[in-house]
This record gives sequence, structure tokens and C-alpha cells, in this order.
Amino acid sequence: MPAHPRSVAGTGTDGRPARVPFIVVELFAHPARGTVAFAFTSPAKLAAALGDAQPWVAGSLGPLAEEMGGRGVTVLLDPRVAPGESNWRPEDLAALAQEVRR
Repeated sequence: MPAHPRSVAGTGTDGRPARVPFIVVELFAHPARGTVAFAFTSPAKLAAALGDAQPWVAGSLGPLAEEMGGRGVTVLLDPRVAPGESNWRPEDLAALAQEVRR
């Protein structure tokens, strides 16, 4: 699924300042269904739809659909995406990698 790591300032188990990591699932606007999440059956299908620079995580459809459904978000499996500009460009991915390393 299209997703990427993030982190926030927090406190570690030792009580000292630390970065707390989490994963952000990307959501998309759909003309008929409102806000949707995409899930793909392979990394190749994800890259074909969203571009080679799209960050992603592997996960199970059931938990994703349950979590998104509770938020009023529909999950589309292997959606067709209109051709055009990719969601992420290589330079976006490089900037994210630098941010995550901090």
C-alpha cells in the first residue's frame, strides 16, 4: 500500500528525548467515492500505477480495510489510476530519506 515512514519528537523508554516512528498510509481523492486508500497485489502493480518512486509498505488487506472503514475511507484494490504525473518523484523520495535519517 502507498505509505511512508514519519516520526515525531517524543520520549524514549529511558525518559530521554527520542524520535517516535510511525507509518502514514497515503489517502487519495476519488471522484465518486471521496477519500480512498489504495492497496495493490504486487509492488509492480503499485509502481505501474503510481510510479517507481512511490514509497510503500507491505500489509494485509483485512486490517487495512477494517481501519479505513472505521474512518469512512474505502480501500480500492489494484485501482486504475489516470495517467499523468507520478505521486512521488525521485527527489521527493530522496528528501524523505534524509528526513527519516535525522
